[in-house]
Parts: sequence; C-alpha cells; structure tokens
Amino acid sequence: MTVRMTISMPDALAEMVERLVAEGKYASHSDVIRDGLRALEARIAEHEARIAAIREDLQERLKGPFVSMDEGTRLLEQWRTERQVARNAAE
Repeated sequence: MTVRMTISMPDALAEMVERLVAEGKYASHSDVIRDGLRALEARIAEHEARIAAIREDLQERLKGPFVSMDEGTRLLEQWRTERQVARNAAE
C-alpha cells in the first residue's frame, strides 16, 4: 500500500533532493525520501543494538568482581597510558 503525504523541509534539504534527482541518482523525490528514511531506520536499529549490548554488558559487570578504588584508579591510568602510546605510535 502507498500513502501520499505532503512534507515540509528546509530549503537546503529541498535543494539536495532536487539535485539528487537532477543528477540521476534517484528517479524521483519520493525515492530520495524513501532511501533517507531507510537509512534512518538502519541507524536507529544500530543505535538500539548498541544500547542493548551496553545494557547486557552492564548487567554482567554488576555481577562482579569489583576492585578497590585504588586498583580502579591504577587500571584507569594504565589504560590511559596505553591509549596515549598507541596514539603516538599512529602519528
């Protein structure tokens, strides 16, 4: 089923839609909007999957083991040092 809609958008987006159709990248304005909505849908699904993975990881981490504040600080500093060394090596 197809539903006909009227939408409003800023001039810059309307110009982009017009340009994409004029360049032959899309057959119609509707095709541009459909493709953009599909991309948005994929981005939302990716975001939701990342959030679910973070929640799952958090639940696992809440089970322990836990470290003392001193040990956590030491591990954090070690991680920061390793990241800095890796960045410097990449430059």
